Amino acid sequence: MSRKEVLSRLGFRAPSTRFKRVIVHSDIRCEADDPFAIVQHLLTPTEEIVGVIAGHNEWMNTVYFPQIAKQQGVSTEEVLAAARKMAEEQGVVFTEPGGTMEVSYQTGKKILELAEMEEVPLLRGSRYPITDAENLPESEGADFIIREALKDDPRPLYVALQGCLTDLAIAYLKEPKIADKVIAIWIGGGVYPKGGDEFNLKQDITAARILFDSPVELWQIPMNVYRTMEFSFAELVDKIRPCGRIGRWLCDQMLDFNEKTCVREGEWPQGETWSIGDNPTVTALLQKADGQDHHMEHAPWINDDYTYRMREDSRMIRVYDSVDVRLTLSDLFSKLRLCYKG
Repeated sequence: MSRKEVLSRLGFRAPSTRFKRVIVHSDIRCEADDPFAIVQHLLTPTEEIVGVIAGHNEWMNTVYFPQIAKQQGVSTEEVLAAARKMAEEQGVVFTEPGGTMEVSYQTGKKILELAEMEEVPLLRGSRYPITDAENLPESEGADFIIREALKDDPRPLYVALQGCLTDLAIAYLKEPKIADKVIAIWIGGGVYPKGGDEFNLKQDITAARILFDSPVELWQIPMNVYRTMEFSFAELVDKIRPCGRIGRWLCDQMLDFNEKTCVREGEWPQGETWSIGDNPTVTALLQKADGQDHHMEHAPWINDDYTYRMREDSRMIRVYDSVDVRLTLSDLFSKLRLCYKG
């Protein structure tokens, strides 16, 4: 079955004059919320999904584990061995350094198959973050962004970024001409004006700096906004699990991830709720941009500790202050039910 056939079950036709070209970029198997955003993008008819890119989430492997090793005066391999053992004891999968992108890519294949949309192109992003702008990592996804951005099409290319900024930064550095043809919508960054520790930003701080200082139009959805996208497991089981093979898989993989992560110490996760924090990239394309949900901000410099240094001589970016949680969740629930007979 094709994406067009699946979307025909929605019961309405989106006007072609409102179609937008969209690439979805995600660290698909980083944790349990990522697949929900991909599926909602796929089920949104005003979006021409030209491709999905699997990104890495290598921060623990490239930054955290080496830091721990240095603090403890041991080798990084010793820290990795301890992490492997802990993962085995907790029943979770440990992904070796350089392997997170491939795990996400394979999960992306599964999502497209379960969603009955296997014709949508799926690309591999970079295996690693950027460490040297002169020697960029290989990225099939970055080359794909360049090709799509430079196509003879008057419409901009939206890149919905739900993780690292690595592949778009590589694309921009390789071909700066894409800057006026791409609009980047990014889930990431700390709360304004201070900033601070935030998961997606940590995956590749160099890429974030490159794009914040580039002319690429950027819509940023920071942590305080994307965290509002919370639902309960009662809703998950009631509204999503009955929706075909994809609904059952979305539900079961989240419940499984929750059960395994709740054995760890700490307050996260809470137990019977989850924030599907990547889905606001859909919201940003659904909602009318009337200025009530965002403000314009000078792009800050990102310090090494992920805080912001505000400045007045940089270009302007759009920073979201809120998203419509009701719209986003209701839209997801209804599209799943209509397309997969929930």
